[in-house]
Amino acid sequence: MDRAESARGSAIPEPSTAPQNRPDGWLAILARDPRRAVEEDQIVCLICGARFRQLTNTHLRSHGVSAVEYKQRFGYNRGRPLMCRALSRLYAERAVLTGLASHIRNRPIVTDPELRRRGGMRPVTLEELLTRRDARRAAERGAS
Repeated sequence: MDRAESARGSAIPEPSTAPQNRPDGWLAILARDPRRAVEEDQIVCLICGARFRQLTNTHLRSHGVSAVEYKQRFGYNRGRPLMCRALSRLYAERAVLTGLASHIRNRPIVTDPELRRRGGMRPVTLEELLTRRDARRAAERGAS
């Protein structure tokens, strides 16, 4: 198998075996903090508990939800990729190597300090609230 085939093969979701050594209600624990469902080499479907490298639209359709509905239901940011960290890194590195990253459009809120100061009018997701809380706690511990 050449390098291109192995890279393509890595994007295919690979369900793992049934959850092993997981306490009862572990899906509920992950649902309270959905960031924990995204691991280095796998992402856990918060509906059925299956583990994949990437949650595909096909898998989500089997539960009767779309990617947008899944993200809203469990509090993920709209831009969060439903894939493990390793696969996300691979895609980002590939975008830089192929020059795709340079074609990403300019975002005014990033370049204009006045727009950044005013902030955006969008709903804050559970994932964002948890991340902010963790950052605040870390800052408080660092200041003590």
